Amino acid sequence: MRIGISGAQSVGKTTLLNALRSEKKFKHYTICDEVTRRVKSYGLPINEGGTDLTQQLIMQEHIVNAFMYTDFIADRAVLDGLVYTDYLYIQNSVSLKMLQYAVQVFEKVQPYYDIQFYIVPEFSIQNDGVRSNDVLFRDKIVELFNNTIKKYKIPVINLTGSVRERVEQVIKAVEAKEEYNGRF
Repeated sequence: MRIGISGAQSVGKTTLLNALRSEKKFKHYTICDEVTRRVKSYGLPINEGGTDLTQQLIMQEHIVNAFMYTDFIADRAVLDGLVYTDYLYIQNSVSLKMLQYAVQVFEKVQPYYDIQFYIVPEFSIQNDGVRSNDVLFRDKIVELFNNTIKKYKIPVINLTGSVRERVEQVIKAVEAKEEYNGRF
């Protein structure tokens, strides 16, 4: 089961992923931590400061996640990579060639996800020293997520509520998908 957890910055993706790590249901899953944090650790700009190199590395990490692991949960999915690249293109921060590359990667990798979760903002942005604290930036990203999900007809499952409620929603969706696929 390949699972992507998507959404703008500061919506609780990492918090949810950390909660899922302790669930018996996901003990055999590979947990793919957020690729953006890894890219930042290389000294590269992220968020509003992203570049062609930043986005290329991020998209390549999504390729690796989708093809390296059979059962995984990813904190950010290829959908996120496309959305943020689109934002950066609109801001003239990445080239058309980079946007086209992101679209190609997205179109090839997105079908490999068995379940795509999407978290809408329900809480105020918490400063963690990594993600952007700019509410207008987050609002634009949310708009781009909504447009991209609609454009590509991605069957996302929206997660809401407390961390525990989100965990229960994930487990319920995964069990339903397993039952549908005959994995039970």
